Amino acid sequence: MGNSASARVADGEQHVEVTATEDSVVYLSEDLQAKIVGDFQSKNLKDEWESRQRSILVASNERVARDEQRRAELDQKLGAWRSQNESTQSQLDTKIDGLNSRFADLSVEIQHDASRIERKIGANPKFGRGDICLNARAQVSACLKECDNIRKCDGFVDILENCAKKAVTNH
Repeated sequence: MGNSASARVADGEQHVEVTATEDSVVYLSEDLQAKIVGDFQSKNLKDEWESRQRSILVASNERVARDEQRRAELDQKLGAWRSQNESTQSQLDTKIDGLNSRFADLSVEIQHDASRIERKIGANPKFGRGDICLNARAQVSACLKECDNIRKCDGFVDILENCAKKAVTNH
């Protein structure tokens, strides 16, 4: 009844008796059993190893695909940035050229006006006393020596400018 296993020695080999039913009996040698178990374990290990290799390859391929996608996105962003940078640089160059041109024009205009005024009032105009706007000039000079940012001296420059305008218009 049922399955049973027993050991039997025949011709120096040990056999295992396996009874599948009461009528049939299968005998396996220990070498055959070891070979079957070894083959089974080897097949399981091989299947597990192949499965592991497949998962590693899939993960590697996914990582490569993500890296390529990121690289393409970064290349696209870099291209857009370069295009924007080129446009911005072009605009800045245009503005700088315009300002340089305007500066050159104003410089020529000021030189012309200075020459005209010099001819009109003489080469060395005399305004009377030499201490005109002396206090304002001293304040501007002191401020420029002390401050590293000339914008801080704008108030003193305005005072000197007003004083100079009064002195020129009064004389």
